[in-house]
Amino acid sequence: MIDVFYVILDLTSHCLKRVLMVYFIHGLIEVKDRYRKHERWVEAGLIFLLMAFYIAINYVPFMKMLFYGNEEGMVQSRSSIFPVFISLLLVIGYGLYFYAGKKSSICYLLFTACTLNELVMFTLHSLFVAIIGGISAFMTYLVIEENIFILENFYHIFSVIQLLWNLSFHGVFLILLYKVIRSLKRNFSAVNREFDHVQTLFLFVPSITGLCFSILLRSILYTYNENRIGFLMDEYPETRFLIPMISGLCLLSIMLSAVILRKLVESSEKEAMVEIYRNRIGDMEEHMKDIERLYDGIRGMRHDMKNCIADLEILMRKERESAGDYGDEIRSYLDGLCVAMDELDMKCSTGNPVTDVVISRKMRKMEEKDISFVCDFLFPEKLGISAFDISILLNNGLDNALEASEKEKQPFIHLSSYSKGNMFFIEIRNTFTGILKTKDGGNVFQTSKSDTSIHGLGIKNMRSCAEKYYGTLRCESRDGEFLLAVMLQGKENEQ
Repeated sequence: MIDVFYVILDLTSHCLKRVLMVYFIHGLIEVKDRYRKHERWVEAGLIFLLMAFYIAINYVPFMKMLFYGNEEGMVQSRSSIFPVFISLLLVIGYGLYFYAGKKSSICYLLFTACTLNELVMFTLHSLFVAIIGGISAFMTYLVIEENIFILENFYHIFSVIQLLWNLSFHGVFLILLYKVIRSLKRNFSAVNREFDHVQTLFLFVPSITGLCFSILLRSILYTYNENRIGFLMDEYPETRFLIPMISGLCLLSIMLSAVILRKLVESSEKEAMVEIYRNRIGDMEEHMKDIERLYDGIRGMRHDMKNCIADLEILMRKERESAGDYGDEIRSYLDGLCVAMDELDMKCSTGNPVTDVVISRKMRKMEEKDISFVCDFLFPEKLGISAFDISILLNNGLDNALEASEKEKQPFIHLSSYSKGNMFFIEIRNTFTGILKTKDGGNVFQTSKSDTSIHGLGIKNMRSCAEKYYGTLRCESRDGEFLLAVMLQGKENEQ
């Protein structure tokens, strides 16, 4: 009966370990699209695969003979190394087949999940072996001292102690493993993106070190020679302290690497936000310069208007008095005034002075570069969307379109907007014959050309503005055209 209980305890503990593995990777990597509707089955399949392998090598005589060399099972710790490697390969192979994303990230997460299981076991193993050894020595002492109760019930007492020891070991093991996994998952979730190659290498080193140490321990922990079992900790007592210490340090290094990565990512994101705000300040300075130019022009025209009117009066009086032909001079003078007024006029009217200034400034650049431009943009006055935020979207979007179009053979840019209920949509289309590639979760766009047409910082800047209004930003390229579409949610239209 007790043997059946131990088998059930062993299988339950092993099953819970695999459940914790699935809990670890859930949310950090996603199943491939074709399996997304059956994600729970995919996760259950991983647990079932590993449980089937574990049962086979520990409870099926043929498999025990194959892996351990005898039907009794494992008699030397080093014979467990091969099953550990097979289990690791099964986990990684299963993950690469069913899960999407960077292969290096998938391999790291699954590899680390297996390593954590090994390190937690060796961290606790020596401690619990010392506890059971101490209890056994104390009971032996009581027997030597002729404690009648202990002497008569030694087997039953020790069986109960052994049962409690096993329950305690598996319970503490699962709690510690859960704590470590939860800490790692919290840090990786905060990163919220796939790891690049350098970051993956940085994370892999502690995990590989931990697994190598575990394999080393398995190769020398205990041996069976000439009907005698030799334990490493009996022959070298100092290993009772060194094994849990080194295993614990390996666990700590894995956890700290995740913390350091999270802090580095947070720091880089703060730097990116600082750069975004610098760009916004730059946009404000450009607005101010345009407004100052417009104001200076208007003030200059007001200053010169009296002189212009006086000059026209003189020309008209001379024409009346001398009956001379001053019509050409008057027409030329008026044409000059019209040209001066055109310089002060906005090249488009959107219903808001801020967006007028932004689009007019970009239109002058397009004229200089001979880029065809069509503007169907109207400012959404009744939706409560900040003109400054829309100017950020227009500045970055039109700058990207300009950069992408200026080296095309037939460049064009088309800016349009429309409202639907409380939704406001902005679309910028431009000539684009490159190949659109993404990295860093789609936040940075690149082409196969040497000149990068879309910069990640501008996209992030626009994305942050869209998210401020619970909106979205979408980019796509097809048929020689690039589309940037932004959706913003404003307030309901006032009736």
